[in-house]
Amino acid sequence: MNLITFLGIYFFISALFIAQPWFSRRNVVFGVVFADDQIWKNDNVRKIIRAYLISAVFAVFAILIILAPLVAAGWTNDMLAFNLSLALLILVETLVFYAATRKTRAYKQMNKPDPELSSRNVIVAVKGDKETLFPLSWLLILLPLMIATFIVAILGYPYMPSSIPTHFGLTGPDHWAPKSWMTVLSPVFFELMLAVLVLFIRRAPASVKGNPKAAPDYARFRKLMTLLMIVTGLITELIFLVIVISFIHPVSQIWLIAPTIAVIILLPVMMLIYFRFARSKTPSGPILDDDAKWLWGQFYFNRSDPSLFVEKRVGIGYTINMARPGAWMVVIGIITVAILLSVWSR
Repeated sequence: MNLITFLGIYFFISALFIAQPWFSRRNVVFGVVFADDQIWKNDNVRKIIRAYLISAVFAVFAILIILAPLVAAGWTNDMLAFNLSLALLILVETLVFYAATRKTRAYKQMNKPDPELSSRNVIVAVKGDKETLFPLSWLLILLPLMIATFIVAILGYPYMPSSIPTHFGLTGPDHWAPKSWMTVLSPVFFELMLAVLVLFIRRAPASVKGNPKAAPDYARFRKLMTLLMIVTGLITELIFLVIVISFIHPVSQIWLIAPTIAVIILLPVMMLIYFRFARSKTPSGPILDDDAKWLWGQFYFNRSDPSLFVEKRVGIGYTINMARPGAWMVVIGIITVAILLSVWSR
């Protein structure tokens, strides 16, 4: 990785970290919920935001200065400086965000309790938990390409070379591993993990079922996001199918580059959907005041909520309910499979 690429990726990821407070509903500031959707215009909140921006930007350049000797020595070529910078960036920006969360909570506690904020538990029937926002039948769309990838891998295995490419760069494969069933079938396993994620995010969280006006258009937003994930899954499956075919017969790089570009294009589409159906909406009371369930304003822990995955308080996408063992089993299982496949392929 050359210096220009290193700096470009670093500043792009830094910008996403700095902008994360704005990826929340209008009545949420640094993971703290308010009844007033005009809270961002409050003078005290603006001071907290200003202090956050100064600290976050300072942290970005401080990390670069600390790592400058490594960058100057050309260590970006072996990815050491890049991985170290990302690790420091995640740690420092998380601490900066948490500092802003504490200030926001302190400001909220200084004010009189808002009657539109309700601290009562939301009661959800077990039967209601089975109710989903997206039909299971739509997941069948993911099956044909997954099955095709599996069939090509099984039937084509005898015709594959002794070394299988396991990583592809812009110029083609740049890492290989000895041929084995695990290596050849790894794309199928990744497709299965994607399908599992889509399966579990279809359920609405208890807070939305018991208090739907607090998150207006939540159902439509979640449906669109699930549909977007299915489209992303289809494109990803196509990439995996092309990769497996390339194990048997040379494939033009355009068949890998074009779908990758399509996935990249879907990122701004996802942001547009978020701002259209989440950020721009005005909530109405009573609004559930569940700040205590959001650790550091970002990590959800609620034993009374049967949902495994919920919409992030800050950011686009979903996060796990850390109080639910089932959610941990899904995440740990996916991470374990990914690590084993990665280690095996190397």
